Amino acid sequence: MSQTLVCLVISLMLSSAAQAETVAAFYSGKTINIIAGMSPPDQHDNDARLLARHMGKYIPGSPAVVVQNMPGAGGLKVVQFMATVAPRDGTTFAISQRGTMMMPLLKYPESNFDPRSFTWIGTRAGETSIVVLWHKASVNNIDDARSRETIVASTGGGADSNTLPFIYNETLGTRFKPVIGYSSGGDMNLAMERGEVDGRVGWSVGAMRGTKEDWYRNKLVKIILQHGLKHNKELGAIPLAQELAKNEDDRKLLELFAARQEIGFPVFGPPSIPADRAEALRAAYDKTMKDPEYIAEVAKMNVELAPYSGVEMQSLIEQIYATPAPVVERARTILLRAGAIPK
Repeated sequence: MSQTLVCLVISLMLSSAAQAETVAAFYSGKTINIIAGMSPPDQHDNDARLLARHMGKYIPGSPAVVVQNMPGAGGLKVVQFMATVAPRDGTTFAISQRGTMMMPLLKYPESNFDPRSFTWIGTRAGETSIVVLWHKASVNNIDDARSRETIVASTGGGADSNTLPFIYNETLGTRFKPVIGYSSGGDMNLAMERGEVDGRVGWSVGAMRGTKEDWYRNKLVKIILQHGLKHNKELGAIPLAQELAKNEDDRKLLELFAARQEIGFPVFGPPSIPADRAEALRAAYDKTMKDPEYIAEVAKMNVELAPYSGVEMQSLIEQIYATPAPVVERARTILLRAGAIPK
């Protein structure tokens, strides 16, 4: 064999070995940042910290994993950061509110991103949203919410707490009035305790159990409505929003917002992460969801574990963005008229 051929063979062997070790070599000694779009105490922050404790061991190279908080505009701030500023090398991903993922569909002026372009990693579970009122509130059921103004806390932006009140007002005849400016779920809960508001709209069942399970157990809150693609068995006879729709158009509108409940607590990276690193992160996430120590901690948090993979999340986002234009336009018109979408 000629010297030139020997050198070529050696070069190819070294190249192949380097490629096989690329992901591990890249992550070795590095730190991955998980950016939580809400402040503690909040279930998004809880989920981020839980991932940080367990996911690193499944990523090639065993990098350190830490959590940073970036609250603002109902989770929009962190989504914009991921779309435009975050490094696209696989060292940064985020968890934020599901409502932000519909903002481009509804043509919010500040939604300069496309959720379909994100590197989807997964979600711990889809969610059922609920309307929760403090036990001292004068409103006791959905009929009361139709007959009198009900003040609810909101983080603003495209968050469920700011959009669902207006969707319910339009389709169900309720009279919810959001008060915007709270930075986290914890702040909204404190507002209920202080009597600043009657309650909150769009709180996830899992988030309530994970942060305020004692409220539910001790009947300090009243749940008057649930919203998801199907009944949550835990909530018994509490009505499902689309079952109360007055007509087919209202039902379709409510189903659009029910579909986004399946986004749950979305975990996603910026666009264009190198394919091998994106696959490594997705695989590590999937393994984490099956990790016995992770599962035990989820059980202690009293939240649901029915994970979606990154591929499944991508498909769900595509499905939502394929919603017929008339349904989307009606939703946008309602939210514009209510001021939930800035003009």
